[in-house]
Amino acid sequence: MKISVNSAEKTDLLLLPGINLSDAEAILMERDRKSGFASQEEFMDYVARLDVQPHFYKKIEEVVDVIPITSGSARVIDF
Repeated sequence: MKISVNSAEKTDLLLLPGINLSDAEAILMERDRKSGFASQEEFMDYVARLDVQPHFYKKIEEVVDVIPITSGSARVIDF
């Protein structure tokens, strides 16, 4: 089962190999700041900047899924 990082809770992120509480909180803050990660590559680039041990990096990549968040609303302007 993969973890969808754009909808995961803190407890879900803590299940990722090598991710501790401060890492999970940092991921959530970055996700909120960006309104979600656009791709798995973007997420993994962010994980690489955390203090996650290199041997966990590939394991994390295998168990995460990044589905970009899209807005379900749109503005309609009537002229």
